[in-house]
Amino acid sequence: MATVHDKNFIDTQIKITSPDHIMFVPKQLEWESDNVHLYVVEHEKYGGLLAFWTQSTFEGTGNNHIVMAGSRDGGNTWSAPKFIIGSRAMTREDAKNEPQASWGFPIVTKSGRIYLFYYRELLGVKDNHRQLTGAFAAIYSDDIGESWSESVDIKQRKTPYDSDEYIQDNIVFEVPMRGPDGKYLAGFTKYVSRRVPDEYKGGCRVYFYRFDNIDDDPEIADLMITTLPEDDRGIFVYRSWGEIGRIEEPAWVTLPDGRIFCSMRTNLGTVYFAVSSDGGRSWSDPRTLYFDDYTPFVHPISPCPIYDLGDGRYMQLYHGVNNPDKPYLPRDPLIKAIGYFDPDNRQPIRFKKEDSEVYMHLGDKADGFGTDVQLAVYGTMTHQGGKNILWYPDRKFFLLGKDVK
Repeated sequence: MATVHDKNFIDTQIKITSPDHIMFVPKQLEWESDNVHLYVVEHEKYGGLLAFWTQSTFEGTGNNHIVMAGSRDGGNTWSAPKFIIGSRAMTREDAKNEPQASWGFPIVTKSGRIYLFYYRELLGVKDNHRQLTGAFAAIYSDDIGESWSESVDIKQRKTPYDSDEYIQDNIVFEVPMRGPDGKYLAGFTKYVSRRVPDEYKGGCRVYFYRFDNIDDDPEIADLMITTLPEDDRGIFVYRSWGEIGRIEEPAWVTLPDGRIFCSMRTNLGTVYFAVSSDGGRSWSDPRTLYFDDYTPFVHPISPCPIYDLGDGRYMQLYHGVNNPDKPYLPRDPLIKAIGYFDPDNRQPIRFKKEDSEVYMHLGDKADGFGTDVQLAVYGTMTHQGGKNILWYPDRKFFLLGKDVK
């Protein structure tokens, strides 16, 4: 494999998905070659876009850290990434003693304060995985990321699938957005703790954080965060033989009638969806997402976000293929389906098969940069200046942007 310093190779690889914007290209393999969980937000006082993501040598290596970058020209040029928090280890050996910061996501309040929430590794505390198990923590900045407060751990609601109120196994998927009530809502995957009683073990479930008072700019200890849905079950699925399955990585949009429509990946071979009529407090039973000809959205265990394009259209991303022997693959090609609000339908966004098309395809020309060749969309859609841009990791290596027409 060519090194990251081979400019001709990089220039060829970066063009495969035909990006319109280049946010970040790694310069060294030892520190920044894995880039994922990209959250991009608009900041009025900054005058542009701010991006936050989790970076490491390679996912799961042990040196996860969170960085940020900014753009004041609509995403055409970006500042160099700035380290915020997490491990500074350069080798696997050093990473054993450097606590990680993972999956950091921002919320910008009405005043312009930035809260950065993340999962703080606690060395010596073991459960599902080092980069999953940890405390839910936050820092904040009142000067657009020039300086940050001290980190404070946040107490969470303990469900039957958690062993502790502080130490849990959660990951927020998409950047938080304001829900129908104006409060920020963030969907997350809950990995069931290995330390709970056997009757609760197995599978993954979906929950949501609702940030009730964040626009008041409270100290972190005074944040009021509600975990939804209100029941203890969360959103869950069964496999065909009755075993609890995996349902993960919720992405959601608010429908014109105020309901929330959420799509999620599963280990059942298709995308699933659920609907809430009360701001996320309760949810319909999850069902397979279908086209209007009743063919399902075939998909592996991979991100499948849905985005509101702001003009009556909704864009659902999926892969269209599934390999039962390797449930997380393939993650290429990436297909987009365009849907429209249909309030009287059981599935309130109607997708026509003929409106779906291959959006990106890596194919045989793509190098994996040390990981599987994949288009795993751990990204964000921004709507600055009336322009929709999908920001996405290409092979969890490049960070790129594509204008959405």
